[in-house]
Amino acid sequence: MACWTPSSREKRSSLLWPIGCRSRPADNMDYDESVRYLDRLGNEVLGMRFGLETIRALLRTLGDPQNNFPSVLVAGTNGKGSVASFLANILSSAGYRTGLYLSPHVVQLEERFQIDGQLISRPDLAACLSKVADGVRESGCQPTYFETVTATAFLYFSRYAVQVAVLEVGMGGRLDSTNVVDPLLSVITPIGLDHQRQLGPTIEQIAGEKAGIIHQSRPVLTAPQVPEAYGVLCSRAEVLQAPFHKLQENEISVVNFEEGRLSLTFHGVTATPRLLGAHQVQNAALAIRAAELLEPRFTVSGSAMAQGIERTRIPGRIQRISEKPLILVDGGHNRQAAANLVKFVEAETAQPRALVFSMMRDKDIQEVAEILRPAFDKVYVTAMESPRAAPIVQLLEAFPEATAVGHVIDALERAKASSPATIVVFGSFYLAGEVLRLGIG
Repeated sequence: MACWTPSSREKRSSLLWPIGCRSRPADNMDYDESVRYLDRLGNEVLGMRFGLETIRALLRTLGDPQNNFPSVLVAGTNGKGSVASFLANILSSAGYRTGLYLSPHVVQLEERFQIDGQLISRPDLAACLSKVADGVRESGCQPTYFETVTATAFLYFSRYAVQVAVLEVGMGGRLDSTNVVDPLLSVITPIGLDHQRQLGPTIEQIAGEKAGIIHQSRPVLTAPQVPEAYGVLCSRAEVLQAPFHKLQENEISVVNFEEGRLSLTFHGVTATPRLLGAHQVQNAALAIRAAELLEPRFTVSGSAMAQGIERTRIPGRIQRISEKPLILVDGGHNRQAAANLVKFVEAETAQPRALVFSMMRDKDIQEVAEILRPAFDKVYVTAMESPRAAPIVQLLEAFPEATAVGHVIDALERAKASSPATIVVFGSFYLAGEVLRLGIG
């Protein structure tokens, strides 16, 4: 990617410098300093603060970079990262320079910021985050971790003049930092119970928060929803006179392909996602329908849609990391994700099966355990190095038959020693990241 060149206005500012260039002003952070800067902002979820005042103040100081490109917002409980990635790759395959903002990252911070499928470079990340840090000092605001990385994404996409950006909502929607944009389209994936402490205890309340990404007169596309969620979304769209579109599952044809992959045909497009699981078929179809709704602003051929679906890879989504034994890593952390996983492993993997499990303490551990238990012959619970991690004693309450192991590496070794045909690591993106970073397999 070519080195970014500042505008005449930016050239007059000592705070800016060409992204991607080798030299840098002494007062700019390097990559390691940037990571430490973010770490000092605290845990992303525990430090979550809902509201748009701070992010708006920070973005004003930065020149409102989010207004320099059109955006698509993707919210929901499950599948939003997959749908956002599918859609971004579709648009990129059609020839549009496309930004993609994801959260959380699984293996490395750079995953959050992508243009045309390429992760942000370390120099670019350091440069953009340095500019955001300058904006923080100038504005006097105190942004959270998520507000800071969201502003960084907007600045990065603006500097490289993306033609469109696909933004995964962090949590909820109404007061999420990504919701400062006026989207071309809002997409809502299946809504379920998750983050109840922050979003509310019922499906209706959670749907109300996610419906907050529906904007006046802007189209909205939803996946099939439970009635409680569907009613909330439909009412919100009606109030805002937002054209309302629902994915029609009966228009999707599915056939088995190979090794757990499914091929789908939808609206004349045939594609085979690399992402495993029947739920990814719906996610792919939702992305195809989203691309259709962006016309005529963006023209996308059927071949570009198929190519975009097939080139999409995301870490920690029923990811195969070993063949003998088969080891799968999945960052799912709620009931629906557990159900999706069980459906896949029971249909596509051999017994005996071992589960390596850990979750954050604020999740529905007991309910998830009840869904997982029938699919596995042995369970190993393990600890994570996170302030949000559930202690092993809490995990054992959900899985009293499990073997407790102190670290995920040791848990995997214990699982392998039992000679299973299949091992699954499940329960948290943080846990998945630990396994993938260490190259375990």
